[in-house]
Amino acid sequence: MKNNSKMFVCGFSAALMTLSALPVNVQGAVGRVKFNTSELREIQQTRTVTGQVVDENGEPMIGVSVLLKGLSKGVITDLDGNFTLEAPAGANEIHLSYVGYQAKTVKITTGKMMIKMEPDNNMLDEVVAIGYAKVKRKDLTGSTVSVTGQDLAMAPVTTAAQALAGKAAGVQVITQSGAPGADINITVRGGTSITQGTEPLYIVDGFQMEDGLRNVDINDIESIDVMKDASATAIYGARGSNGVILITTKSGKAGKTEVSYNGFVSFDHLGKKLDLLGVEDYVKYQYEFQLLRDDQDNWAGIFGGNINDPDFYTGAYSRIASQYGTREGIDWQDEVFGSTGVTQNHNVNISGGSEKTKYMLSYNYTDENGIMAKHGYQKNSIRAKVNHELWKGVRFDFATSMQLTKLDGGGSLGGTLKQTILQPVTGGERWTNDQLLNSDLTDLFSEMYGGDNYDANNPILNNNAITNKKLTRFVSANAGLEIDIIKGMTWRTAASYLWQQVRQDYWDDGSTKTASTNQSPYGYGYRNNSEKYSWQVTNTLNYAFDVVEKHNFNVLLGQETWYEQTMNLNNEYRSFSDGNFGLNDVSMGTPYTWKSGKSREGIVSFFGRLSYNYDERYLVTATLRADGSSKFARGNQWGYFPSASAAWRISEESFMEDVDFVDNLKLRVGYGTSGNNNIDNNMYATDYGSGHYGIGGTDFITLVPGSTLGNPDLRWEKTTSTNVGLDLSVFKSRLNLSIDWYNNKSSNLLIKNKIPTSTGYTDQFQNIGSIRNRGVEIVLNSTNIRTKDFTWTMDFNIAFNKSKVLDIYGENGETDYFIQDYDSRMGFKIEKGKPLGQFYGLLYDGLYTTDDFNQNADGTYTLKDGVASLKGADRGNVKPGDVKYVALTGETDEDGNPVWSTNDRTVIGNAAPDFTGGWTNTFMYKGFDLSIFMNFSVGNDVFNMSTQRFVGPYLPNQNTIGKMANRFTLIDPETGRESTDLSRLAALNPGQYSGNLMWNISGNNKTAISDHSSYYIEDGSYLRLNTITLGYTFPQRLTQRAKINKARLYVTLNNIYTFTDYEGYDPEVSATSSALTPGIDNSSYPRSKSWVVGVNLTF
Repeated sequence: MKNNSKMFVCGFSAALMTLSALPVNVQGAVGRVKFNTSELREIQQTRTVTGQVVDENGEPMIGVSVLLKGLSKGVITDLDGNFTLEAPAGANEIHLSYVGYQAKTVKITTGKMMIKMEPDNNMLDEVVAIGYAKVKRKDLTGSTVSVTGQDLAMAPVTTAAQALAGKAAGVQVITQSGAPGADINITVRGGTSITQGTEPLYIVDGFQMEDGLRNVDINDIESIDVMKDASATAIYGARGSNGVILITTKSGKAGKTEVSYNGFVSFDHLGKKLDLLGVEDYVKYQYEFQLLRDDQDNWAGIFGGNINDPDFYTGAYSRIASQYGTREGIDWQDEVFGSTGVTQNHNVNISGGSEKTKYMLSYNYTDENGIMAKHGYQKNSIRAKVNHELWKGVRFDFATSMQLTKLDGGGSLGGTLKQTILQPVTGGERWTNDQLLNSDLTDLFSEMYGGDNYDANNPILNNNAITNKKLTRFVSANAGLEIDIIKGMTWRTAASYLWQQVRQDYWDDGSTKTASTNQSPYGYGYRNNSEKYSWQVTNTLNYAFDVVEKHNFNVLLGQETWYEQTMNLNNEYRSFSDGNFGLNDVSMGTPYTWKSGKSREGIVSFFGRLSYNYDERYLVTATLRADGSSKFARGNQWGYFPSASAAWRISEESFMEDVDFVDNLKLRVGYGTSGNNNIDNNMYATDYGSGHYGIGGTDFITLVPGSTLGNPDLRWEKTTSTNVGLDLSVFKSRLNLSIDWYNNKSSNLLIKNKIPTSTGYTDQFQNIGSIRNRGVEIVLNSTNIRTKDFTWTMDFNIAFNKSKVLDIYGENGETDYFIQDYDSRMGFKIEKGKPLGQFYGLLYDGLYTTDDFNQNADGTYTLKDGVASLKGADRGNVKPGDVKYVALTGETDEDGNPVWSTNDRTVIGNAAPDFTGGWTNTFMYKGFDLSIFMNFSVGNDVFNMSTQRFVGPYLPNQNTIGKMANRFTLIDPETGRESTDLSRLAALNPGQYSGNLMWNISGNNKTAISDHSSYYIEDGSYLRLNTITLGYTFPQRLTQRAKINKARLYVTLNNIYTFTDYEGYDPEVSATSSALTPGIDNSSYPRSKSWVVGVNLTF
């Protein structure tokens, strides 16, 4: 029984194979079948081949694939590891394969063959894509990291980009929010530009594809190879400076047709709630807020009491405690985000074929419902691929994919989160909870004194009123022809065509405040349409040859042309009439804006690569690419991008022969140049827009130049990269270590520089910027334990990157920095000699304490001399508990007192992490598998703009964050009025020196919610327990009864727990994809936790 259990364990992931028909030659007329004489003789001379397959411990292996080499004929081993195969006389070898073991080819011998399989611990023979070719990992000279489709599949997510997070060293993946279909930022080694795009280039099966990790379904991916240094990316020239992500999709395999199904269902719920004021604290907050503004009658009108009663003030706090201490309030976060989001993902894959023809057909369906109503993401996609050998030495391949996606909610929240957090938690005596939930009281609150511009509309009603849909249709097709001209020389020509159409519909039914502002009580909206297509033609000639023994050469020559054209038409309509049909009949509305555009770009390229390998010890690779781009003016359109890299396999030297435990020790060095073509179109020319002028009462249309002057001298943004790496594999590749040091210098960066107004323009883009990214990446994977029944493997990666701005405005620049503002809430300082991502604002210095004031004889107080205050403000209005900032510049007022202003803004944090990484542990015991994945980011700061928007004091009748309950109070509970007695205020605020007390909520601190303040800069470091997956693969002896080759059931927990000091919903945030404004949490859609049930079936 022990042996039988071992055999069943070995057979869990094997695929069944069947005998295929022997080839026959059909000749002559219909009905007449002739056999070739030699073939007939061969059929008559078949022989029986028998054998047994065992593992490294001598235990029989069930389900091992045994194929006659060169023929699509084979069997799998039985319960005792035995196989029997009828082989024609011409068959001399059999090929054996099994998941987790090294494939093996052995010669057929007489008698029963005994074959021993070895575990596949050797990573050196893994095949890695390097651009227009594939090589074994041991032959790599550049810096490349690979992630297999199997690794990606361990995380049941809707896109491959999400699964890549934390899996590849030096590749930072940030999902902008937790919304279904949210944008994802991917940056390789810190990016290479300041003002232009930093997205990597995506190559799918050899062809450029925008946003490839989203447009290719995760179930269709065979592997992802990320090329990081210029010696690797230079083969892609003008598009390679931000890194290249090569995606290889699955292909069919020879053998019996195999059908697989992968599906999961996920249940999502809100992962974390923000701490807000409860009912009693909210009512106290409103009392203090209104009293400090002399609006206590408004407070009484909602929460009860008569301001003329003698005990209205003195008994206020006791009445609040008795009436509201136990009252149930509204949890708006539950009401808005409390739904359970259900996500479904289904994939069916059919593949098979013969040695000559292989095919694959895949269908994917995703339906993701968010934790908020009317937010979701749906995707239907189909992909087909055929590989066919036309005749010996001539091969043809064809692939096509079609995809339809629908995004509800826009992939973000807009202002909904602000509306949710600021909603009144109770309606006091005036409104019930149901009334607050089911009606919008904005107008009533606005009409109250001090409620002007009240902006916390009911988020539930607002969400119901708005329909925001984005529909995308995507079609791609590519085909290639390969011809073996002579031995080792292959010519390939391939072409692709991609088409995409996007339609975005936004409709407001007229019940929102925005609709009222737009004078559209019956609705307004817009319908935006865009369409683009691109094509690519690539021709390559590859020649591998040996000059003499041990001297191996490989030469690649290529030419490529790529072209893309886009068109868009955007229209907004307002003031629809009653009873309208919305965007389905825009004639019932009034056109408000109408815009259209068209753009095109193209690249023509020539490239080559020479690789030299001496005796598997010394490896040299050199590449050169020339790109001509339409994005530059004549004379500057061509760029040339060379690279060279070398590797020394020290482990192959004679002095390493006795070091048996070292499988591979390789030193790599690379240097190269690549470009950034991911820039705006037509920057070399001055843009013109439409304008109007009137003559004699008649309106004429004219052209009006923009404020930015075109620059015909613009050149490529270029990145020069140096990479030094060390690869080590020991103990039969059970322990593998890779270390890379890199230095990327990006020059000719496009900076918008101010020019004299006498030119008639204000600024111009110029090639005057330069930055550097320098860092270290470490990748470690190991097989810690491998026994008969138990395996424990580990994958760990960590990446350190430091950026530095080397130049901004060049030698003749008037300054060496510029400030980039984000939404008037926070500044970013891009400064020569400093890293990117610097937050720029005032340094928070806590609160004014009672010690900062003198008590006057009349009971009032006055700010002491020498205590800093806001420049231009009346020092007599400053109160204890007001916010203060550090006066850095030394400015003083006319009395010599220090003052602060915007001139005192300084660097207050940095959004760039010190290091990032991921850690995966996988355990396998018999049929069980357990995977635990964690990822981390350390040293990065986050601008918590959400706290800035939700903290008080803002407007009356709005809630705020829970920390405001611990604020400096100016109201004496005994009198119910504001106290000006410093000793009494000191007694009421014993924590005023702790640094943890929030500011008072007088009108003085209204600017505190919009200041560029270091208070809102938080440590964004985190360690996330990302996923835990537990799976079970059923024994094959059970599944075969249901005609199933393999069946695996699994459960997964996602976003389990995040160790962080960040007080927002989640520290992994990015409001934009711009390198100028990273690390912003601007009311992002809350990230959810989920549990998943899934199944993998193979028939």
